[in-house]
Amino acid sequence: MKIEKLSITMATGLLGFCLFVFPVSHLQAEKEKAFYVGMDKCSECHSEHVESYRSWKYSKNFRVLQMRKKDHDPDCLPCHTTGFGEIGGFVSVEKTPHMVNKQCESCHGPASLHLKAPTRLEHQKTLSIPKNICTSCHSGHKHPGY
Repeated sequence: MKIEKLSITMATGLLGFCLFVFPVSHLQAEKEKAFYVGMDKCSECHSEHVESYRSWKYSKNFRVLQMRKKDHDPDCLPCHTTGFGEIGGFVSVEKTPHMVNKQCESCHGPASLHLKAPTRLEHQKTLSIPKNICTSCHSGHKHPGY
């Protein structure tokens, strides 16, 4: 009986220590991965940027694949859609038509954690433009001479 009480006391103490050192919110944040949400969500707070985007050629780059009958080609989709192969990203025109073309998240990254961030400082930490992001599509290895 005393051994059981001692075991329970030790387990409770260990749990308390872990929660003190690693708060639950911290553990949840580490586990949670960002996923793609689509430009409509960006537009809710950044409508002026989304409206400006609509005049860029990237806002229409999926139509090139459609004209060439390559809109299901996995070699082409990463550069003509948003989040292809990633959680929440483009799957197909039929399943995820809202993720065609390059959109905000193509450069800034998946925005799910950005939408959940409770403060302005945390908002700023959730999205960034990686160095050399442009060369992931704009390079000769995919289209020689491009």
